Amino acid sequence: MRTHLSMMLVIAAAGSQLGADGGCGQPPILRDPGFDLWCGDQLCVWKITRGDAKRVPTWHESDAGVELIGPDAAISQLTSASSSSGTCIRFDLVANVEENVEARLEVDVFGDGSIDLSERMPTSHWKPLSYKIKITPPFSGVRFQISKVGSGRAVFAQIAADYDTDCFGLPEIATVTRPLGAPCTLPTSCDSGLCEYVSTPGSWLGVTQACVACKDDTCSSGEVCGRGEAISGALLVPHTCVATGTHELGEQCRIDDECATSLCFKGVCSTCNTTCAGGEQCSYAYVNGPWVCSPSLHNRAANEACATDNDCVSGHCNGAVRKQCDDGRACDGPGDCPIEDDLAPGACSQVGIQGGRCQ
Repeated sequence: MRTHLSMMLVIAAAGSQLGADGGCGQPPILRDPGFDLWCGDQLCVWKITRGDAKRVPTWHESDAGVELIGPDAAISQLTSASSSSGTCIRFDLVANVEENVEARLEVDVFGDGSIDLSERMPTSHWKPLSYKIKITPPFSGVRFQISKVGSGRAVFAQIAADYDTDCFGLPEIATVTRPLGAPCTLPTSCDSGLCEYVSTPGSWLGVTQACVACKDDTCSSGEVCGRGEAISGALLVPHTCVATGTHELGEQCRIDDECATSLCFKGVCSTCNTTCAGGEQCSYAYVNGPWVCSPSLHNRAANEACATDNDCVSGHCNGAVRKQCDDGRACDGPGDCPIEDDLAPGACSQVGIQGGRCQ
């Protein structure tokens, strides 16, 4: 844990929080700052990382708050805050923290699971608190966490994070090293010591520099430098060493040799890239998916490669379900996907079958 105790803390007036605008003409950073979105008795947007949390009244009947339940509890939210929008962030909240509780604001730059800043909050009774933090660029993605340790009560309300212009004199959270998939400009800034151009589907240039685990000549025998898995939705999919021929039909790739099909086309392991035998058309099976012959036309016989049930004469494609984000990366749920313009993670959708064979 990298802890910086010199972050600025201001006991603010109740009306001093920024409004809907996120400062500097930017949108706000956090979703659901007032804890208004609940899915039954569970938070919809904020993630419970330890212990439990429940909705409780605050100093005013129209304002809901969240109480952290248990001797060790925390909630967090991964955001798309990045140095392209600003490096100075103001974090505001209203807190009711009893004396026998240690409550903290914690900041995880890149959302990689490493706490880069941990600041203890003072004992308070519905006091507005305001913090300013400054982060060394470049960075993409910040996870904010509110935690408490102890048997007493800790209740929080009106939490907001916004870009600010005045962090003059504050020490920076130094992102001296960066995890795989983090933006970079120099190899020495990466944990891996490698900074290379990686694919960014949907972006203007289609590539950007990010920390990677390998280059084409750095993997062991029997391995190739292919596409890995993102550490978090805030980070890019990095290059990592993978065994030759192990990525299945439908998985992301960067070179032919990493695919079991021996063909990487448009960043996905595929079965064709131009024309197919018998005049069949080569096309993508689904958006950001593999290119196959006659997708969804029920032309594939038993044991032939397939990407969806509709590829097969039998109507059934055997294999693992393929779920992916809008940018094509694999996912288990929305929390694995990049944050979109509405501040919410993109959808994690079931799109087809990975490494399928027709029944």
